[in-house]
Amino acid sequence: MAESNVDRTTFRKRIFAHKAKTASAVIVTVVVVLILAIITYTSYVTRLYEKYKITGEVSRTNVSSSRVLGYGTQFITYSADGIHCTDAKGNDVWSFPYEMQTPMVEISGSYVACADFNGRNVYIFNDKGQVGTIQMNVPIKRICVSGTGVVAIITDENTVTPISLYYYDGTLIASFRTSMAKFGYPVAISISDDSKLVGVSYLYLDSGTLMSRVAFYNFGDVGRNETDNLVSGFDYQGEVIPEIHFLSDHTAYALANDRLIFYEGKERPVSKSETLIHDEVHAVFYGDNRVGLVFINPTGETKYKMDVYTGSGKLENTFFFDVEYSDIFFANNRTVIYNAASALIYDSDGRVKFNGNFVDSVSLVIPTNSTNKYVLITPKSIQTIVLE
Repeated sequence: MAESNVDRTTFRKRIFAHKAKTASAVIVTVVVVLILAIITYTSYVTRLYEKYKITGEVSRTNVSSSRVLGYGTQFITYSADGIHCTDAKGNDVWSFPYEMQTPMVEISGSYVACADFNGRNVYIFNDKGQVGTIQMNVPIKRICVSGTGVVAIITDENTVTPISLYYYDGTLIASFRTSMAKFGYPVAISISDDSKLVGVSYLYLDSGTLMSRVAFYNFGDVGRNETDNLVSGFDYQGEVIPEIHFLSDHTAYALANDRLIFYEGKERPVSKSETLIHDEVHAVFYGDNRVGLVFINPTGETKYKMDVYTGSGKLENTFFFDVEYSDIFFANNRTVIYNAASALIYDSDGRVKFNGNFVDSVSLVIPTNSTNKYVLITPKSIQTIVLE
């Protein structure tokens, strides 16, 4: 019996030693994996790309005097002679010929609206092609389209300025007439993503004082019992507000000459925050639920300074750069600043992720679902690139 007890004790000790050794090995392995993961993540986060690899390229024919706009993973080309949609592989998705003097193109989601300034027709498209035409009998001054295909049209009838809302198929939703005496002249308009809210910026005179009014109209259940569907309005003395845009179904911003204003509310928008602006705004960009204001850098250390705000009006980041930009956009929590020759890309924490030159002259940069993959539109080709 004693010998048996000794054997069992020795056996248990060996099992314990084996388990301890195994546990130690597992702990060491986990620690090593974590360290490698941290190193890899840190390397990825802090890595600065200065070059890119072209992973795909197809030729394209450039139309002189045409403009290009991003359209999801595709792009729109338009000129006085027509409008075209092309995918990243160079395939002509759809095209539509017209004759216009001053074409205006607005894009929201999968919908595209196109009209001639002072023209009479608005053409509406989605990713399949033309889906409707809206005919007006008075000159068109401004258009706007929502992500659900609702089109807002500002026209001119001398003493009054009608604002009309249509479904993309031409069905009238609502129409109301404004005048300088009642509301002023509409200078900017925007529709929420769900098409329920419409925001309009008006300019008017009150006893010789320049004024701006931001008005919100609700075309859902809440606004039906209100005159002209007007649910809220805000007056600003001595201000000019040339920009108003919805960032989502319930958030919008307006840019005045000395302040950036954010509004919030799905039914009756209210003024959420105001940020005073002390320097002249050089340009404004919005998207990805963010707004960016570009200024000439007053310190002179760089040429430009850009303040980026979230949809709630909070200052998210400030960037300083020297790139003579042709466009700036927000996508995948990154800020892309570029011109025909080079690009500068920041992540959401303000770190530079790419700073380099393009191989060819670039007209448009299109983001993809990958943070390091982009599509470049050049006068002669469409290039798919990966940062490296």
